[in-house]
Amino acid sequence: MSYVLCIWDPSRHPTYPTTDGEAFETMKRLSLVDDGWNPRFVDFANQLAASHAADPQVNEAAGGPAAFWGFDLGRTAADCKSAVYRMPLATDECIRHISYAVKAAADLGLIVFDDECGMCFLPDGTIFPDDMREIWEDDLAELKAGPPDPNDKTGDGRTFWERLGGELFNAIGSKR
Repeated sequence: MSYVLCIWDPSRHPTYPTTDGEAFETMKRLSLVDDGWNPRFVDFANQLAASHAADPQVNEAAGGPAAFWGFDLGRTAADCKSAVYRMPLATDECIRHISYAVKAAADLGLIVFDDECGMCFLPDGTIFPDDMREIWEDDLAELKAGPPDPNDKTGDGRTFWERLGGELFNAIGSKR
């Protein structure tokens, strides 16, 4: 698993980064701190499981939270003794996973650092680096829209071949 979200509790380590670079340095520094058991990480895991269960776009036939996340959320959160809970994600296509984590962390006042792309999410909604906010919001909008409806028959009513022929005709006709 190569994709990791790093979560820490600023109430235990009151450092709020002001840039993505500071977030990375804070994450590295706190990763070395033995912090003991943190009940907020367990609350975080419980909120992730609840988010999964409440999402109508998640296919329950694929399994429960452990199958969705690729591990037992509660156990890994309870076992974490570091100041940084390093949460591995089973897939690179994990916008839904990250969105759950960002929401749950914000609700609990935790900070999330996406180790793969260097994004930091503060509990107040701040995102570092600033230029990633628009990309993140676009990803969330696409996620909320869900997959296209296969029963949606809107369009111009032509078959694939009719559309292709029309496009070829338009392309040839426009060159004269």
